[in-house]
Amino acid sequence: MKKRFKILFRKFIFKYFERFTNPYYFSDTLRLEGFDIGGGSIFYSPKTMSIDRERPWMLKIGKYCKITKGVTILTHDYSRSVLRRKYGEFIGEAGVTKIGDNVFIGMHSIILMGTHIGSNSIVGAGSVVKGNFPDNVVIAGNPARVICTLDEYLTKRKARTLKEAKIYIESFKDKYGYYPDSKHCGPFFALYEDRDAFDYENDPRLFCNGDNHNEIVEDFKRSKPIFSNYNYFIDAIKDS
Repeated sequence: MKKRFKILFRKFIFKYFERFTNPYYFSDTLRLEGFDIGGGSIFYSPKTMSIDRERPWMLKIGKYCKITKGVTILTHDYSRSVLRRKYGEFIGEAGVTKIGDNVFIGMHSIILMGTHIGSNSIVGAGSVVKGNFPDNVVIAGNPARVICTLDEYLTKRKARTLKEAKIYIESFKDKYGYYPDSKHCGPFFALYEDRDAFDYENDPRLFCNGDNHNEIVEDFKRSKPIFSNYNYFIDAIKDS
């Protein structure tokens, strides 16, 4: 009896942690409630965020969206209660909140009722977003505004890549007293890994939540490293 109880308890614990650590679980839960959410979209830390579940037919989230900790997404506005108490007027409100495909929403952002965010967009952490925003932009601020196009953001990020790789590598060395090996250089592995010798099926660096593994593989195969191998990469970091 005791052994059976232990087995059942372990199964319960496993299911509990699977529920709250699997970033896709919450997406499936919302779909069951009637929300329109595209495949591959994930919600990190769903217990810390607030998804307005009062009007599920008025929220549409596209494919491969990444919605992070503490985000609030609204589909209604109850400020009408103030008007009713002051003026005795009954005024309704409605607006479809829509998030396109491949959108990243930074931590603790608020997406207000009726907002439309275009596809391939990035919303900076802590933004308060209201209105209509086009595809391929970076949005940030309170109130949020377009701060640059996605093309401009790509140019900036590429220009900072080696500088940030140095910060990553040197911080690791300061902490542990040695440089990381070739498989532990975080997101900078594409700078030096040999595309022909890469283990595309098993290397965890090509498996990313909220993304398509097959597309990652094909993009990685087409890309070209800046350094011919890891040793040249580390030498460049040391010399920079």
